[in-house]
Amino acid sequence: MEANSESRSAGSAATPEGSGYALSTIRQLASLSSVLDGLTFLLSASNPTLPSEILRTKTIHQIADYLVPRLENLHAPLLIVVGGSTGAGKSTLVNSLLGETISASGAVRPTTRVPVLAYNPSDASWFEDRRILPALRRLSYSGNQPDDANAKAQAVQLAPHAKVPSGIAIIDAPDIDSISDENRALAAQLLNAADLWIFVTTANRYADALPWDLLTEAGARNITVSIVLNRVPAGAQTEILPDLERLLRDRGLGSSAVHVIQEMELDQQKLLPQALTQPISNWLDSLAGDAQERKRIALQTLDGALRRSVADVNELYAELKDQEAQLQELLLGVDQRFDQAMDVVKSALKDGTLLRGEILARWQDFVGAGELLRGIEGSVGRIRDRIGSFFSGRPLASNRVEQAIETGLHAIFVAEITEAADNLDRVWRTTPIGQELSRALPTPRLPADLSELASRSVREWQNDILTMIREEGAGKRKTARMAAFGVNGIAVILMVVVFASTAGLTGLELGIAGGSAVVGQKLLEAIFGEDAVRRMAARASGMLEERARELINANADVYRNVIRSCQQPEELEGLAEFIHAQGQKGHHV
Repeated sequence: MEANSESRSAGSAATPEGSGYALSTIRQLASLSSVLDGLTFLLSASNPTLPSEILRTKTIHQIADYLVPRLENLHAPLLIVVGGSTGAGKSTLVNSLLGETISASGAVRPTTRVPVLAYNPSDASWFEDRRILPALRRLSYSGNQPDDANAKAQAVQLAPHAKVPSGIAIIDAPDIDSISDENRALAAQLLNAADLWIFVTTANRYADALPWDLLTEAGARNITVSIVLNRVPAGAQTEILPDLERLLRDRGLGSSAVHVIQEMELDQQKLLPQALTQPISNWLDSLAGDAQERKRIALQTLDGALRRSVADVNELYAELKDQEAQLQELLLGVDQRFDQAMDVVKSALKDGTLLRGEILARWQDFVGAGELLRGIEGSVGRIRDRIGSFFSGRPLASNRVEQAIETGLHAIFVAEITEAADNLDRVWRTTPIGQELSRALPTPRLPADLSELASRSVREWQNDILTMIREEGAGKRKTARMAAFGVNGIAVILMVVVFASTAGLTGLELGIAGGSAVVGQKLLEAIFGEDAVRRMAARASGMLEERARELINANADVYRNVIRSCQQPEELEGLAEFIHAQGQKGHHV
């Protein structure tokens, strides 16, 4: 190759026709890149090779490595990437084109560990900064690739060379099928950053599946591809070339130039004879000297890359939308299961369940083993006197009822919350996303002090009732009446009245619990008035439900918060906005 005397600087080049389009597209791509940076596919945490995660990373690189730099300057030198399979002869070809070994080649794999970027020294300003491939560190050319692993990681070796014509640059990329995962990923990234591909294959490997996957992608992007068919045995060209051309046509690459290099020994410098590489050198010299052709290729590749990126973003949008739908379904499941727990608690508060067992026994003690019931036909005043005397003689009776109520409510709260959590754990283990979310849940799922929190909720409700009774009994007359019974005693009666629906009680329970609750209600009405008692009972019931809901929701939030932390509505909207904006334009550069 001969150096082209035509040189350009980054400051003098122009943007694509219609700079308003270019600038608006650059802004949209910058916004898209920010969205993609923050986007997370949950399953990628346990599966880094998840296709959607690979596509996300590819799109980010496509924006930074190619789309934005090319939109900013259409006349920048063409970036030509030499790619291909292991041992295809990529480095040998690049070295032979330049007449000097700038990229290591040999039998040990992988040989190309760090991509080598060769360009004319007059074009240095285009490549020494981070205009293209901004994520790759620049290493100065020293004739050999570095051995230090840290130096090799995410780097490109710069190789300014006078034999590279001004207006083009050549990258010798790692093997597309390298044994190194990092090398394979870098090879794909470099190919996506290219304006033009020189794809090197051999006579015995030209039909391998992996290269054709990449070439199919090139066809979809409408990128210009030149094929170098290397190491072709004498006489085999007539058989291989028609089949290779057929494969290219099938993948939309029928216009690709094909260069054939016969199989032969390398010279002492391990270079190909100049006669074999001269047709490729002539083609590159011609391309470097034709500004309009370079611009046409750049526009064609840019247009194809934009279209492909829009298609990729559509795919990412569909994946994220599906993930969001699954998360929303899991969130709905959490709400439904803990709502069910709340419904069970509410039923227990209203169906008489709480007036059985220990609470019923303590209530019997409190009312004097039926003494109140025997006096139900007497005046409210006599009943009040009997209860007042009872309170005076046994001051701890109301406390025992309170403790029994606390124990009963506590048992219901803890049982329902624990069962809801166990149910959700089983459901989450049945889906991949649920399994991933489960890893973020605390262990154990529910707080270690759940029992104490449940007890505290009941005690707070009991305090709520005491406060309400004091407020209702603030008048002197009411205060005098209340003094005869005690605030705690009245509070206990009100609690029982709240639980006194007899729907779940039968037989003796109905007579004892239901009847004594009526006596309690009559007593409260004598102190506060019928309307006030009705209001107080409703308010007490509502306050208990509120305390129960607070406790249940606090534990449901253990699951909700994990789900909500993974929801990405802003990212979903950002992808949709980019797709819409590109659709509105209806065309590309």
